[in-house]
Amino acid sequence: MSESYTVTSLAKLRSIAAWRHATLHSLPRPQLFWFTRGQGRFSIGAVTRGYGPHTAIYVPSRTLLSYELSPQAQGILLTLPLDPTLDLPLVPFHIRVSHVEAQSVFSAYVDMIERELAARAPARDQALRAHGLLVSVWIARQLAQQDGTILRDRTHVLAEKYARLVEADYASGAGVADYAGRLGVTATHLSRICRDASGRPALAILQERILHEACRLLVDTDMSARDIAAALGFSSPAYFTRAFSKMAGRTPSEFRKLPPLRQSLTSQ
Repeated sequence: MSESYTVTSLAKLRSIAAWRHATLHSLPRPQLFWFTRGQGRFSIGAVTRGYGPHTAIYVPSRTLLSYELSPQAQGILLTLPLDPTLDLPLVPFHIRVSHVEAQSVFSAYVDMIERELAARAPARDQALRAHGLLVSVWIARQLAQQDGTILRDRTHVLAEKYARLVEADYASGAGVADYAGRLGVTATHLSRICRDASGRPALAILQERILHEACRLLVDTDMSARDIAAALGFSSPAYFTRAFSKMAGRTPSEFRKLPPLRQSLTSQ
C-alpha cells in the first residue's frame, strides 16, 4: 500500500523530459494535482482548460491527460492507490479552491502523507490509508461546494468519449473514421468537436497518444523498433519510422540515443 502513495513536486516533474507530461498519455493510478502558483493549460480526455494558483485537478486512472509546466508553476502531484474503499471520484474534476482554510487543510494532509512515507514507521499502511480517506473527504466536500466537472459544454461530452476510446484502442491501428463510426458521427464532426474542446483535431489526439507511447517504449524498454511498430498497430517498421520521424522530428533510433534532458519533440 505504501508504494501506492507518492508526493512529487512540480519542480521535480519539470526536471524530466517534457514529452512525458506535455504529450497525451495516461497513468495507472489516480492523480491529484495541486497548483499553488503559476498558470498554464491542462488537458483531460480531449478537453483543455487553463489552471492558475490554488487549482486542484483530479485525473482517474487510465484517463488521457497532458499538461504544461511553466517555470513559474509550483505545487505537487499526489498519486493515490487503486483502492475502491477510498471512494475516489470516477470522473475527473478541475476546481479552484479559493478558501484559505480548505487550502491549508489539504496541504496538511499532504504533509502527513509525506511524513509517513519518509518515516517508515510500524503500521504505515494503515496510517497512509487513513490520510487517503481524509483526502477523499476533502475532495467530496470541495466538489459539493462547486461545479467541478470538466465538461462544462455539453458538446464536449463527445470529445471525452472519443478520448476514452483512443486510450483503450490507440494501439489497434484504427483510424479516426473507425472511432467516429463507433460514436455514431462523421469524422469531420468528431474532429470539429475535438478542436473546439482541446484545440486539437481528432487525428492529432490519436497521433499524440501513439507518439507518447512510442517515446516511452523507446526510452524505457529495450524493444526493437520492429517490435514497437507491431505493438502500436503499424503495418510495417518502415511506416512506423516515417510516422515517428514526422511527429517527433527525428527517427526512433535518434530519439533513443538522446540524453533524457535533450529528448524534445518538434511540437514542444
